[in-house]
Amino acid sequence: MSIHQTYQFPFASYPAVRIVLLLAAGIIVDYQVDPTLSVWAFIFVCATILYLISEISYHKSLHSRVYTILILSYLGIIISFGGTWHSLWDYRDLPHEAQVINTYTWEELIFSGSIQQIQQTSTGKYQVDVDVDTTIFPDDLIWHKSFKLRAVLNPADHDIPTDLNLGNNITFEATVYPLEDKRNPSQFNYKQYLASQDIYTQVGIQQIISITPVNNIWRWSYFRKQVLNAIDTNFSKESASLAKALLIGYKNELAREEKISFSRAGLSHIMAVSGLHVGFLLFPFWLVIPFFWTLKYGKQIGITLLIIMLFIYAGLTNFSPSVTRASLVGILLAYGKLFHKVRDSKNLTAVAALIILLINPSDLFSIGFQLSFGAVYIILLTAPVIQRWLPAWIRFRWYGKPIMIIIISFIVQIGLFPLLAYYFGEFSLVGPLANAFVIPFLGIAVPLGLALLLIAPFASDLAQTLNYPVDIFLKWLHYFVDFAASLPWSWIQVHVDSLLFFGIWIAIIFLIASLPIPKLRWKFLALLLLVSCLHQGNRVIQKLSPATLNLTFFDVGQGDAALVTTPNNKHFLIDAGRWQPDYNSAKYIIIPHLKEQGIEKLDAIFLSHPHADHIGGILEIIDSIPVDTIYNSGTDYDSQLFKTYNKKAVENNIPIKPLKAGDKIYIDPAIPIFVYGPQESVAQSNVNNRSLVIELIYGDTEFLFMGDAEHRQEENLLKHYPEMIDTDFLKVGHHGSKTSSSSLLLQSTTPQAGVVSLAKRNRFGHPHRQATRLLHKYIPNLYFTSLEGAVQFYSDGENIYKQ
Repeated sequence: MSIHQTYQFPFASYPAVRIVLLLAAGIIVDYQVDPTLSVWAFIFVCATILYLISEISYHKSLHSRVYTILILSYLGIIISFGGTWHSLWDYRDLPHEAQVINTYTWEELIFSGSIQQIQQTSTGKYQVDVDVDTTIFPDDLIWHKSFKLRAVLNPADHDIPTDLNLGNNITFEATVYPLEDKRNPSQFNYKQYLASQDIYTQVGIQQIISITPVNNIWRWSYFRKQVLNAIDTNFSKESASLAKALLIGYKNELAREEKISFSRAGLSHIMAVSGLHVGFLLFPFWLVIPFFWTLKYGKQIGITLLIIMLFIYAGLTNFSPSVTRASLVGILLAYGKLFHKVRDSKNLTAVAALIILLINPSDLFSIGFQLSFGAVYIILLTAPVIQRWLPAWIRFRWYGKPIMIIIISFIVQIGLFPLLAYYFGEFSLVGPLANAFVIPFLGIAVPLGLALLLIAPFASDLAQTLNYPVDIFLKWLHYFVDFAASLPWSWIQVHVDSLLFFGIWIAIIFLIASLPIPKLRWKFLALLLLVSCLHQGNRVIQKLSPATLNLTFFDVGQGDAALVTTPNNKHFLIDAGRWQPDYNSAKYIIIPHLKEQGIEKLDAIFLSHPHADHIGGILEIIDSIPVDTIYNSGTDYDSQLFKTYNKKAVENNIPIKPLKAGDKIYIDPAIPIFVYGPQESVAQSNVNNRSLVIELIYGDTEFLFMGDAEHRQEENLLKHYPEMIDTDFLKVGHHGSKTSSSSLLLQSTTPQAGVVSLAKRNRFGHPHRQATRLLHKYIPNLYFTSLEGAVQFYSDGENIYKQ
């Protein structure tokens, strides 16, 4: 008689992994559902009581049902603890100090504190992060409370003081700026980002009162400043900025174009000091571990020296979360190696994750946390299998380890594809090859470059001479990155349309890890097939669902921009947002949304008229994404922006087609677009009255876009198209100005919904009170981007719905 045994995964061997997964589940539930702290506390207490009762009962009865209750209550304790812990430390909750300061929004206060970070933005302004210890309110009320803030210093308004350096004390007068939640879909959430850095207040510096140099060697900022000076000494001017980014993560001196090139070459992670750099520091230590085994207290000495080294390195990087995280993982892995617990690497890594989540549960949602631990577990799960596949003549030769390092680098890049695609919308095709080529050299350059920094203060000439090969390598790296990023196939735009894709990714990783275990690999293969079927089924359901017309009205401030996606997956813009020096709406709002949605081409752009608040982002769009055709009003205009976009369109072979009243266009066969203005025979010195006025029709629903048409053009519309302009949805003209939206027009159009696009604070006083009264009178459902942020609608051909 044969006995059939199924493979049982040894969960008991990985207690830390089990606890971290349950803790993370509780954190995710709290983040998504956001129940009150009292609810979590109640669940935690109930689960704990149930666990204690079940524990006592099970020891007496050994009943299987009681054991099941015992296990479930144990799970409930950890999950509810995770939710409770996140609820207590949720960075989205505004601290008391920020609540007090933010009541003085748009008022001037005096702050005093220590400079912790200085960085220059792409617009030329300086962002200065300050640890404030004293605030002076109006009437000379002094408040001694500590908190962090970000101060913005504009060189156009103030000279940059030469002693504006890390660690110095600064006293300044500044205007408190409001920090708002993101206003557009796919827009970078700057407020949330600052909150993750423990910054809840942003101010604009009006006057620097004093700066006091501080030369306290016990401050990390002073130590970091000396290291930056040492890098300037050891490296040439051409490579110093890259060396600062590469060695200690100081990227403030890198140009935006350099950062983009590194990203598209798949090498941006080497400038974000993290696990890779800690690994480089660990490698020499790893080689001498056998030496520590020979000493009486060698294990203790070794782990102590490692902790000191990594603590100093973390301090050099200003204790960035990524380095702190990687250092903790490195210390635990080194502990496992020193104390012969190497087989517990997966568990020790989970212990590191557990410690990090107990310190800051919101770290679970940081890109760095997910990429770091994703990379580590990809290595831990797949590397042993891949190494086993290598032929013996490679594995046991001197070149076996370097080849394995290259292979692992390649696998990690491929393995992190879903996360990179989800967060950045881009994936570097050349990245895996570039990493396999660069990382081995980097493994020598980083430790050597850091070691020679120790010599620079005492023997600068010697340090500079010995550092010459590293300097040459960085210059070569710069040329290599520029070459790799310039290749036409170096990167692709990608879009993750379903979280089930992550399920497929996880199943593939575990399938590779389980290949040596026949009874387990079939289970993961079945799981992979199941998740793949669910993913494909979800795609089929989406395709079979009723086709919709989708409209997104972006909040671009005092301007206009709307994205239309048709039932047959055509995409076009109606206006392109606003422009001002060092800013345009496309760069920060429109392009990120197109990338996030996986839109790789615009089938058309309609520009209602040539004012900068309607064509402001057109240059950025032409540079960023293919465009089939640009339609405009045919009105000439004397502005540099207008002339430049016409020239750039010609250079990129994009036809510009002027439209006039009576034209009809089909971007999508299901969506006829009727043109009601401008009238060809009507000459207007005011370009607003030669706006492109168009109406989209999908089934029984109609959408009328007025551009900046004023009363004169509205009268022409009423004269020539009195019945056709009757619509269901009105894109209100001219930002709610009293010069537009006459009562006659609103009576004739009879819209059920409408959108007014404008900034909350604008120099024109929009929306004018007279216009607002009329709009509310005739449009039942009226939305203002200044109040709502971006507004999204969709139509199924019968009704219009707000998303």
